[in-house]
Amino acid sequence: MKAFLKLLAVIAAIVFLSVVLTPWLYDVLPWRFKFERIFNRLIMIGTLISVVLFVRIRADTLKRYGLWWEGKRSGVYLWQGFSLGFGVLVLLAVLKITLGLGTWAPAAQPFGFYLGKVLMILATAFLIGLIEEFFFRGFVFNAFKAKFGWNLPLSILVTNLFYAIVHFVSFQKPFIGDDPNWHDSLKLVWYPFFQLAYFPSFWHEAVGLFIFGILLNAIVVRTGSLYPAIALHAGCVFFIKMDGLLMHFTNQNVIFYSSSKMYDGFLGWLALGAMLWSVSFVFHKREAERMETR
Repeated sequence: MKAFLKLLAVIAAIVFLSVVLTPWLYDVLPWRFKFERIFNRLIMIGTLISVVLFVRIRADTLKRYGLWWEGKRSGVYLWQGFSLGFGVLVLLAVLKITLGLGTWAPAAQPFGFYLGKVLMILATAFLIGLIEEFFFRGFVFNAFKAKFGWNLPLSILVTNLFYAIVHFVSFQKPFIGDDPNWHDSLKLVWYPFFQLAYFPSFWHEAVGLFIFGILLNAIVVRTGSLYPAIALHAGCVFFIKMDGLLMHFTNQNVIFYSSSKMYDGFLGWLALGAMLWSVSFVFHKREAERMETR
């Protein structure tokens, strides 16, 4: 419980600094960034720094949470995870294009443009995968499983309900004027707590993210490692962020066909189900070396 209270204190400090620094950075930065974007980036940077410091202070966290690098085994996990996530979404995209729900339309740009874009998207995808998997499938899942003595299925259920809902804290944004101050920063802090009122508008996306979270948890529990989950997460994010660069998808009957997000409709849920079904074939189970979840 002491570790949990420390986490709350760190979160409070990150939010406080973001509230104070956002208006100042909005005024002094040489390029005009959106006020909300500066605030969100400060939260992300603060979270990343906290994760790094947490790991340095608690070296055993690497092994307990499944981030201990095991040479070839971890490298194989990265390759398998990325290939599974990216490959299944490619097959789904081919199906959607065949059904007339998308087109293959690469932009007329030089090779250097594509190379730079692809590398940037790839780096972003792995950064997102690392941060989210360490936090949700590492810290949160282990906290529910160990600190509160919950059984495995219940811990997975609550972890991924939280994972699905937290993605919609910015579904609707508050009004920010032309001369924002720290009061506007506070709006960005409290406004997310009212987002559940819009649940009828994003329930199908939440369902997809819940299934995706279950899939990622299944991989972590089976392998005892976060690396395949990080890589699968990165492979899916990489594919989704490539939309518009190489292909374009329509948003016809999103509930059934899903949009370019791929996880917000029935077809997307089937794709995630196919990934979940494939876990037992792709990733070998490790009983003796399974990640601790006490």
